[in-house]
Amino acid sequence: MNDPAYSGRFSDGRTAASHAVTVEFGPAGPELIIRRSDDGQILRWPLAALKTAEEITSASVDVMIHEPGRAGATLFVAGRVFARDLATRAPHLKASARRWHGARPFLWVVAITAATAALIYVTDFSPARSLARLLPRDTRVSLGHQVVKSMTGGHRVCDAPAGKAALATLAKRLSEASGSKTSFDVSVVESDAINAFAAPGEQIVIMSKLIEKADSADEVAGVLAHEMGHGIELHPEAGIIRSVGLMAITEFMLGGSGGSIANVGLYLAQLGYSRQAERQADQQGLRILRNAGIAPRGIIDFFHRMSKGDRGDKPEKPGASDDAFAMLRTHPSAAERLAMMQAQPQYPATPALTEGEWEGLKSICGPAGAAPPPTPKKPAKPRDI
Repeated sequence: MNDPAYSGRFSDGRTAASHAVTVEFGPAGPELIIRRSDDGQILRWPLAALKTAEEITSASVDVMIHEPGRAGATLFVAGRVFARDLATRAPHLKASARRWHGARPFLWVVAITAATAALIYVTDFSPARSLARLLPRDTRVSLGHQVVKSMTGGHRVCDAPAGKAALATLAKRLSEASGSKTSFDVSVVESDAINAFAAPGEQIVIMSKLIEKADSADEVAGVLAHEMGHGIELHPEAGIIRSVGLMAITEFMLGGSGGSIANVGLYLAQLGYSRQAERQADQQGLRILRNAGIAPRGIIDFFHRMSKGDRGDKPEKPGASDDAFAMLRTHPSAAERLAMMQAQPQYPATPALTEGEWEGLKSICGPAGAAPPPTPKKPAKPRDI
């Protein structure tokens, strides 16, 4: 029986580009076979030489792999099955192997590291987020434009007048309730991914399928407030700093070519958000809803329904951007998060939008099944999104 093939993302370390790949374990020897989907190029990494960003444990749900012979090259593969198979075939990557290797001479280092980690957890200190706060707003906004461009390339921006007006009304109400000194810039793109994401510089993108799946404006408001929470906590900026580093940010600020940051959206897609970041965004989102006088029932219903399988919808014709949206999915099924939301005290609330405004928002991409308006230019070749 042949070993299974896994899907992953590969970066060569020389450019900011990230490539879809399939990954298999070598049938004839202890190696990892990486095959690029775009050009069929094959790489073979010896298992014994592999390094991981974090040790593999029984709870690992993804793995970031480095091959020392290829400086800067990384391979990201999501899934518990791959993490378990890799740990079995390359036991030196397991947490237990790393923990006991040379442990005796360095027990004091472990103690200091544990104390530092505890201090960071208690004080909620994030070096990347602290650095993100030092970035000028203009730089954060420019980074946000790059992220949105990278993540939504090939997707139509939905801008039906009634829908845009309703979205602006909702964004204004939530922005004012957020306490942020600036308003959030919210847009909708046509996509079959049930998702939304926050980009640097108070920018948020909502996928049209999410609005279609929502049962009320309150549900969309809850998702939007959650994404504003990510923006308030500077999670997108911190993620980029951790991913591409300050050198690329500095290059961007000084007006460089920006080559190392052209595909920041792909980097952000690989990172996702930590559990702590999701808790922070949830708490901020609930605070925003409370300040705006919008009941949390909508976001509770949305999360609950997504946890029962609605969020499993997949694009009929998936492309690179759709894969990225799936990796950035910000509404995982989590009993802890639902419990926290359901525990919120009641307060006076009004609907997020009027019935007319909600109807307008639902039609922001035009009537269901309607084709995009014709363009006066020469038609381009069809392109799957």
